[in-house]
Parts: sequence; C-alpha cells; structure tokens
Amino acid sequence: LMGTVRSFNQALRVEAEGKIEKIVKGITEAHGGSYTYTYRYGYDPVINDEYITKIVEESALHLFGNERVVKLEPSMGGEDFSAYLRKAPGCFIKLGTGNENIYTCYPHHHPKFDVDESALICGVELFLETTIRLLKS
Repeated sequence: LMGTVRSFNQALRVEAEGKIEKIVKGITEAHGGSYTYTYRYGYDPVINDEYITKIVEESALHLFGNERVVKLEPSMGGEDFSAYLRKAPGCFIKLGTGNENIYTCYPHHHPKFDVDESALICGVELFLETTIRLLKS
C-alpha cells in the first residue's frame, strides 16, 4: 500500500508519520499480520514569503494590469521550489504561456505541451521589475 501526505502545515506532516504507523500497526495486529513501514518525506509545501509576494504582485499589476494577473489559491502539488524557499524568502509564480492561436494550450505533462515563447519576455519583465523594487526597498 502506498500513498501521499500533503499539508501546508509542517507540524501536521511530521505528526502524520506517527499516526499512520499507529493505524497500520493496529490493523495489522488485529488480523495477525505483519508489516514493514517506510515513510518518505517528499517536497515541503511551497509557502511564499508574504513580503516578496506583495512586491511580485505589485510589479505584475503595474506591468500587466488586473485583467492579466490572476492570484491563485495554494496548491497541494509537489514542487521542488520549496527547497529554495527553505534557504531564502521567495515567491513561486506561474507564467501563463498558452496561446490558442499557435496551439500551445496543452497542460504540463501532456505529450503536446509547448509554450508560446513570446510570453517569456513577460516573465523577464516581471523579474526585472520585481528586482528593481526589491533593491529600492
């Protein structure tokens, strides 16, 4: 049996390890069985720094306006960017690169996934604007 535990709360992630083993042990013993328990921690949750996020959002709104900036809800998706956030404050963003006119609207991991490379300039502009604002603050 395999599974995944994801939470935005690091303490709950640690607590889950012991609780799951307790349940496995109880069920196994009740039925006269045995088990081997291995718990591997995946990526930490991606939790953006509030201050950096505020600067990124201000930069994006300044550059692109309300109609092109979407504030996303937290996602339970696994992301190795969380390792960077343990070392330094930061903000994970998603750059929209889909364009129906050139058929680049397929989701990640789809065999036809592609990006509209002209959208990459928006990402560069956002990084530059954010960097300038951070340097001035």
